[in-house]
Amino acid sequence: MSIQDLYRAGNFSINPSGVGSIGDRPSIGSTKAPTNPDEFQKVLRQEEGKISMSQHAETRIRSREIPWSAAMEKRVMGGIEALEAKGSREALILADDVAFIANIRSKTIVTAMDRTQLKERVFTNIDSAVLV
Repeated sequence: MSIQDLYRAGNFSINPSGVGSIGDRPSIGSTKAPTNPDEFQKVLRQEEGKISMSQHAETRIRSREIPWSAAMEKRVMGGIEALEAKGSREALILADDVAFIANIRSKTIVTAMDRTQLKERVFTNIDSAVLV
């Protein structure tokens, strides 16, 4: 879950200038966040295990009509976990006819491309690759 999703779930409004009246800010206890520290740790562990997507990656997946499903997410996550175990930082993840560039430490998909965008076959600024 991204920061934006958390704010949307809590119905918070973000003032870009950082200035607002007290009424604009949420009061303590107004969110539906867990109040028990153990609950918070549980939610945190669940969120740490998920893949996030950059705005750029979301746009590319939609515009290029790249299939994204629970099965694909599971495969990509398996690749990220394998790369993380090897100490990778930025990696190419190949799944069928789709390539993803991911930041391994933050478990974030940075961009995505399908076979038609792979014409150059050159990937820069990566330190590893995995086939999933």
